[in-house]
Amino acid sequence: MKANLQEITEPKEAALIYAGLGLAVVPIRKGTKQPPMKHWQNEATQDPERIREWWTRWPDAGVGVVTGKKSGGLAVIDLDEHPEDGRRGVELLEAWERENGYLPETWTAITGSGGRHLFFRLRDPMKRQQHLYNSQVDFQTDGALVILPPTVHAKTGRRYMWDVAPDQRPLASYGGNAAAFIDEGYLEARGSVTGSSFEARKEVTAGGRTDYLFRMLSSLQAKGLTDAAIRAAVAAENDAVCVPPLSDADLEREVFPALRRYEKGSLAGSDQRSKGKPLAVDLLSLANVAEEEPDWLIPGYIPRYQITSLAGDGGSGKTTVWCSIAAAVSTGRSCFIECGAQEQREPGLVMFFSAEDSLKYTLARRLRKNGADLSRIISLDISDERFQAVKFNGPYLEQLLAEYRPELCIFDPIQSFVPPDIKMGDRNAMRQCLEPLIGYGDKYGTTFLIIEHANKQAGAYGRKRIADSADIWDISRSVLMAGDAGSGQRYLSQEKSNYGQLQETVLFTLEDEKAAFRGTSSLRDRDYILTSQYENRGKPQRANAKDMILFYLENVEDPETGETGRIETGDLDGMLQRAGVSKATGSRAKADLIKEGRIRTEARGFGKDKKWYTVLCPVPNE
Repeated sequence: MKANLQEITEPKEAALIYAGLGLAVVPIRKGTKQPPMKHWQNEATQDPERIREWWTRWPDAGVGVVTGKKSGGLAVIDLDEHPEDGRRGVELLEAWERENGYLPETWTAITGSGGRHLFFRLRDPMKRQQHLYNSQVDFQTDGALVILPPTVHAKTGRRYMWDVAPDQRPLASYGGNAAAFIDEGYLEARGSVTGSSFEARKEVTAGGRTDYLFRMLSSLQAKGLTDAAIRAAVAAENDAVCVPPLSDADLEREVFPALRRYEKGSLAGSDQRSKGKPLAVDLLSLANVAEEEPDWLIPGYIPRYQITSLAGDGGSGKTTVWCSIAAAVSTGRSCFIECGAQEQREPGLVMFFSAEDSLKYTLARRLRKNGADLSRIISLDISDERFQAVKFNGPYLEQLLAEYRPELCIFDPIQSFVPPDIKMGDRNAMRQCLEPLIGYGDKYGTTFLIIEHANKQAGAYGRKRIADSADIWDISRSVLMAGDAGSGQRYLSQEKSNYGQLQETVLFTLEDEKAAFRGTSSLRDRDYILTSQYENRGKPQRANAKDMILFYLENVEDPETGETGRIETGDLDGMLQRAGVSKATGSRAKADLIKEGRIRTEARGFGKDKKWYTVLCPVPNE
């Protein structure tokens, strides 16, 4: 008897059916919205044997699907339903349909929170759109993760259920009113730009054509021109400067809908709120806040919509690292940081500002060599007078973010984007300077990467390695340190992560201005720095391995207390081996020091949490 998807309650059984329909599925860890594997986008599969293997390993897992080309062009309109914080996506769509007509009937799931997932098939790839209609609607396209029935919702405990199941109706093609609904939400989101401006250009290539023509239409609309005049002018400009020109269908779908949305004599998206009114005093209760799992731009290393710091000494490869990250985002390909994983994501727009290297002499070439799609990378040259207006807490930066909504925004180095009246050592001033970026991340869907110089002072590790201000460390959700690993290799060590365990240190080489992955290491920035400092005193021989152990204990800070004199024994052994001391020599040196009363060992914790430490003993007063 043929299975009825609406009645199936076992995720493994449902996953096998979905795979048979051409969907690339993954397990969802119980009580979360995330798969148990790190590289789930790449591992999503339609292979029945792999699916059975997964659910044997994780029998209580839910089931999800990776949208886009792995699932035959699958896309999902996600209607959020959280009335407690004002999100009523289902009601919003119903109101829209009463005015504009119904979306085509297609697979439809009821989410565990009461929202809806509407499934469609894309003919051509489209960019993912999030936070539409005041964060009530998302449009999930290539590389997104969508939870499927009969998974149990992580927060409510209710199952996802089919309203219209795949065995009841064919999957509808995306277009018509479905496209109109998403396009209107996209235009509304872009219309939040305050003071949108238009500057005529001689040529506009793919990646910037829609934005350019949208700004032109907005400018003409603000001047009160008739619809017919605006259509003629925009169509003429499209033919004259866009390479290649947008099709008539693209103009109707992506540009001309703004004619219906905005009034004559007003700039599309201009701020029409009244001035001078007192601010409302109603605040949001945390009981009404819907919790979300962190999303990643670079899995494990760079969280989306947050601030990540990348620091290092001069010549450590910082510029090449951020060029490689920018290139990966612009193309949707994997970055070398992802440890050789081959993943494909939706390409994104990258905006960067560099006060240290020239665009035409250095950065354009370096980005190209790292494989970037240069049409998706935008910037201002330091010689442009507008560059000086780009400050973290300045209005011009927000205007640029609102206009372009980049996936990633990079600042190199931090000092160039701090207003001159702010001292970087002033904690309160620096905190206020950097805080706007946190709000911009959610508002404009942008992730921020800030490049910093490292502190070269001896004994400086962890947060002390970020030069000038401890606030930079505090406000960053992830901190990466670049440095020299020896033998021609560099390292990229994650020193802080607010959203998970620290990832492995990535080893890489610089080859023709490109970053090439060379493996991983358990060592951290502290280990490499200490080894380098010791090696600068002379290469350790077997006879002075004891001196090296004492040197480490006198300089290494405990990450929990900040005190020196105590180090986890495994970390100490790793540093000794990194410096060329054999395991046997290290063991004999520690044994001698214990006999001499210079060091001792102690255990902390119990069972599987038990750890051994090597501790420096105080020297008796003579």
